Amino acid sequence: MAQASAHASAHAFDIAPLLDAFGQVLSAYAQGSFDLPDVSSSEAGEELERWRRHTVLGVPLEKSAGVPSLSAAQRDYRGAARALTDHRRREKRYVESALSDLRDALWACVERVHTVAQADLQADEATSAQISRVQTAIHGIETGAVKDEVLQAISAITDIARSRRDTQQIAFGMLAERIDQLGSQLEEAKRESETDTLTGLGNRKRFERAAQRAVQIHTLNRAPLSLVLIDLDHLKQINDGYGHSAGDSTLQSIAGSLAKVFLREADVICRIGGDEFVVILAGTDEKLAQRLAERVVQQVASTGAPFAIEAPPLSASVGYAAYQAGEGVDAWLGRADAALYRAKKEGKGKASGAI
Repeated sequence: MAQASAHASAHAFDIAPLLDAFGQVLSAYAQGSFDLPDVSSSEAGEELERWRRHTVLGVPLEKSAGVPSLSAAQRDYRGAARALTDHRRREKRYVESALSDLRDALWACVERVHTVAQADLQADEATSAQISRVQTAIHGIETGAVKDEVLQAISAITDIARSRRDTQQIAFGMLAERIDQLGSQLEEAKRESETDTLTGLGNRKRFERAAQRAVQIHTLNRAPLSLVLIDLDHLKQINDGYGHSAGDSTLQSIAGSLAKVFLREADVICRIGGDEFVVILAGTDEKLAQRLAERVVQQVASTGAPFAIEAPPLSASVGYAAYQAGEGVDAWLGRADAALYRAKKEGKGKASGAI
């Protein structure tokens, strides 16, 4: 028995460095993830981190109360390897597609410039020929012949210049059309990279970009600017009690509820965490932000659970903060987060303003 125990200990000691090395690989890829059209960097990082905790620490993949840590033999190492492989394949396809589009655009530029250069060369050769005719006529004896040759040369040069302009306009028009197409593709890719795939709202990347721009505009016009932070109460209990599909349906319902409160085109609604949403409100002072925050609480409370008839009612805690001149986006969001925390301490399903 003692010998078997010693052998097991030695085996555990031998595999620990391997698990640690594999965990470091997963952690490195999680930290180096970037946004893809179908998954954000934060979502990819969270997925790889989940597999790292499972393989290295034995944390179960599906959270459930009372489940102990898994032994080394019970962990899904093949699943972790597949998850990492799938992630790298998606990144590879995205990078190859982006590079292919860039190469196409560059070659389009090269082709158009080549066309224009060739047209210029042909025009220069034709112009030289006409000038030679004029020079030959000038050295002739008959004045009338000189006049005729000059007039013909001028007419030919005029035609060459007109043809040259037309060729350039066509070439540059084709180039502009290609660039416009590429610009549309890049804009669409940017929208996809800034969209939360589950709810269709903006993601954290969209929030960070929009918040920075809102602060910059406020610096110029000093118009009121506010932020509303929303946290769905009890999402973990919904996931544990009814499954993750129920949690996803709930998040989609909440996204619809927010769209009923924030109706302006300028309102930027984003999902920045698992159960956390944020709204940037241009031209909105603290009093109006308070009314909108309270309306969010009421709207969520009136939203029926989409996953089960007997499910408990939904609720959300909300914090709001008017922007203070000179503060950064992180500080602004931090004040709203502190207000949201106070709302949760007061019993959840409430709205609280920043101090």
